[in-house]
Amino acid sequence: MKILTNLTLRTKITLFTALGILLGVSVFSFLSIRAVNQATQAMLQDRLTTAHIVANYIDETLGNALSELENTIRLIEADPLKDNLSLHLEELEDTFSHLSIYLQNSYVLDEQGWIIWSTQETGGTGSVDISAYPAVSRAISQGEAGISGMVRAPATDVPVILLISPLRGKQADSWQAIAVAIDLDRSGIGGFIRQIRLGDTGYVEIIDESGTVIARTEPGPRLAPFEKSDHSGRFADLIATGEPTRGLCHTCHEPTAEVSRKDMLAFVPLSEMRWGVVIRQSEEEALAPVYALRQNLIIFGVILTVLGFLFVAVTSRDIVGRIRVLTSASRKIAEGDLDSPVTPLGKDEVGKLAQTFDDMRLKLKNSHAELERKTRELSSLLSISEILTSLSGLVNLHTALGSALDKTLEIMDLSVGGILLLDAEKQLLTYQVQRGLHRKKVPPISCRLGEGITGRAAQSGEVILVEDISTDRRAAYPDTVNSRDLKSFISVPLPSQGGVLGVMNIASRGRRIFSPADIKLIGSIAAQISNAIDNASLHREIQHKEEIRGELLREIFSIQEEERKRIARELHDETSQSLASLVANLEAMNGMLPANTEKVRTRIKKSQDLSIRVLDEIHKLIYELRPSLLDDLGLVAAARWLAENNLETAGIKVDFRTVGKEKRLPSQLETTLFRVIQEAVTNITRHAGAKNTSISLQFKRSTIRVSIKDDGKGFDVEEAITSRDRPRGLGLLGMKERVELAKGTLSLRSRAGYGTQISIEIPLKQAVSDG
Repeated sequence: MKILTNLTLRTKITLFTALGILLGVSVFSFLSIRAVNQATQAMLQDRLTTAHIVANYIDETLGNALSELENTIRLIEADPLKDNLSLHLEELEDTFSHLSIYLQNSYVLDEQGWIIWSTQETGGTGSVDISAYPAVSRAISQGEAGISGMVRAPATDVPVILLISPLRGKQADSWQAIAVAIDLDRSGIGGFIRQIRLGDTGYVEIIDESGTVIARTEPGPRLAPFEKSDHSGRFADLIATGEPTRGLCHTCHEPTAEVSRKDMLAFVPLSEMRWGVVIRQSEEEALAPVYALRQNLIIFGVILTVLGFLFVAVTSRDIVGRIRVLTSASRKIAEGDLDSPVTPLGKDEVGKLAQTFDDMRLKLKNSHAELERKTRELSSLLSISEILTSLSGLVNLHTALGSALDKTLEIMDLSVGGILLLDAEKQLLTYQVQRGLHRKKVPPISCRLGEGITGRAAQSGEVILVEDISTDRRAAYPDTVNSRDLKSFISVPLPSQGGVLGVMNIASRGRRIFSPADIKLIGSIAAQISNAIDNASLHREIQHKEEIRGELLREIFSIQEEERKRIARELHDETSQSLASLVANLEAMNGMLPANTEKVRTRIKKSQDLSIRVLDEIHKLIYELRPSLLDDLGLVAAARWLAENNLETAGIKVDFRTVGKEKRLPSQLETTLFRVIQEAVTNITRHAGAKNTSISLQFKRSTIRVSIKDDGKGFDVEEAITSRDRPRGLGLLGMKERVELAKGTLSLRSRAGYGTQISIEIPLKQAVSDG
């Protein structure tokens, strides 16, 4: 099958048609040969039937003659007088003449087969011994009547046929048999077979058991006396077996030799005698109709084959040629040529296919044009969307609207247009940007809702299309100053959820028909501009709120730090001093007591120890609220003290290091970083379960980097941050907020079983002094 797929269409058509023709010719040849063979067999059967007719006639005629001979012998046996013998034989001759049999002579034979008397006395007949003839021998020895083959007449040597019948009643003269000689050529049998005509070469032969030709009709070869047939041995065997046959005679002659003519032969043995009837005819003449039929079939087959191949060649050339045209057309379509029509190719299946191709081309052309239009629209919308995407980040709204208007005019292939925005409080539409609508160097033009075409479009929220604005009465000065120079005009509202944000006007200086697709495209652009304006407003509002939130957070953190300082100062200046005085007074009281007041001394001692512990806790609280190291020595000293007094006290090994040249940072920045480190250390102490912790402070020229890492159990960062009801999540959010307020970034990486790492980087925007 793979070989077939690689063949061309013409080759396939030729191949399959050739196979079909070959199959048809084979069937036709088979049927032709069969018909020829059947015709040959019919011809042979016809010759065999003719031979049967001749054989039956001879059998009947000679059988009747033999019966008459036997009847005559019975009369002779009943009246054995010699004088009556001649009379009976004369009567037999008369009977034979009625049977169209020429009786040449009659003979009386003795018991040795010698002729002892004849009806026609010829010289020497009385001394002739004919016992050697097979029929005579059988009649004398076996008492069997019969008919001989071609024999020589006694004394005359004339070729005759003997009818012999035994004589059963013996007389004085010892008669043993009576034989009559018949001349077939002069009898009716010869006349009957001579009437059989088989063309120019067909003839009939009568053969005896020895293969001698008894009789032959014309136009056969002239018969010589006692001529042997060229198939004498074969005919003798057939006579002996009594089998009829038919066939074509080619090389079976005796003796074997090259034959000058091929004959068709039919042979039928006689039943009353040991003879046979042969019908012979030239094969060329006998089978001439068959040969003509075969020749005609061959010629017809050749002509049919040639015509078949010519038809295949013409048809395949026509089909392949038209398919090539379709292939060329499809290749052009595949290459994008949708303008070249497909050549008409008639009204048959190929022609219908060509018409279908052309219909497909037209549909593809229309679809391609529609697709191009859609693509241009989408490209235009995308371009405008890209322009308006940056609107939220633009400080100047005028610039963004101008870019959007320029792109819209470029898409529509126009140069005149403008965008007006609505002041909701004043209900006034004002041109923000315009191209070619107004004279240069004029103040921004405004119009109220319902005023002119623009005001009506904004008030109704529907698109207004004017074919010629120069003659439209609805046009007013706020629409355009140069309205006399313009023709087509379209005003499209900028829709919003709360109503209308403004209006976009587009105009043409010449007559321009805005199609429904153009109106739809301009409406889509207007919707994008509206969305961009809404988004920009929301973005500015969010930015403003974020700024307020940031300021509030800074203020809160500042208030927290100030409150921490105040509480720490009050604890240091008042509470701490009071506790110190209490400890000193308890010490003095203990020294003033008499010697026998041990119980009192013990209680005072316990109160003194308790006061000292409270004083230590207050000192620790003061450092946690606001360590003086942070203000006095800076971030590095405060962070180191924080790590040593919290992590190492909890049994966690700390690797504290600094990278780069240490320097003092702005107080607010140092406080931010200290609080972030403090929150991280607290989390490690309370939750991490770590054994080792590293804290690194890296000082660079423009940034400060802090890295805090532990080998604790880790946690799910997303879960911790989003779960706001957990203190740990609030602590992490607080760290993030502090760093972001300082314009820095905080990165938190943690995974269960792998510890936690916090990385902080904050830019240094102002000069800092060396530590």
